[in-house]
Amino acid sequence: MQLVTASEMQKIDTYTVNTIGMPQDVLIERAALSVIDVIGAGHFNLEHILVLAGLGNNGADGVAITRLLYAQGFNVSLQFVGNVSRAKESVQRQLAIIEKYGLVRSEKSDFNEATLIIDAIFGTGLNNLLPEGLQKMIKAANHIEKTVIAIDTPTGIDATTGEVRGAALKAHTTVTFGYNKIGLTQRVGGYLSGNVIVKDIGLLTPPDFSFSDTADKHSATDV
Repeated sequence: MQLVTASEMQKIDTYTVNTIGMPQDVLIERAALSVIDVIGAGHFNLEHILVLAGLGNNGADGVAITRLLYAQGFNVSLQFVGNVSRAKESVQRQLAIIEKYGLVRSEKSDFNEATLIIDAIFGTGLNNLLPEGLQKMIKAANHIEKTVIAIDTPTGIDATTGEVRGAALKAHTTVTFGYNKIGLTQRVGGYLSGNVIVKDIGLLTPPDFSFSDTADKHSATDV
């Protein structure tokens, strides 16, 4: 199993987009489609799907996932964590698309009503403690024990070390892209990530890239 740190994954992503020329929106769409595949292949209760989206590329994935689910007729709600006006351009582009589909964002959602939560708040880029308000929200979500699918990395888990950054959302399944992350294989991250599924979305490694020499201590499925 080839493992990468958060910074190594960033190098791969940057190389794929800036050097190879793969548009970021194409990677987002492929990531979203891969998550839809996992949802379709699993035994999840899809009566009411709640997508929690952040302001970065992980959130953009979440918006795209919401659109695909909505287009298929599922009862899906999209709630942003943070001020949408501060979201990255990738998120704004996805929002412009989904608004044309007629989906209205939820300002506040009841976790108790959701049968499945999609965690697209923070991905591999997390390197600080989560804001106190977000920590409280995550602890509340963990308390009611809803089924969670995490996108790339469960929110609150350091993708390199597996440590918890204040609080972390416990996932039933984590769909991670390109390569498995070291933080999903060790310490608390190896437990809170649940079943890790690695999806190929077209990311390429630089010619001089070398993978981290770390033993995988947590099962993952390559797809």
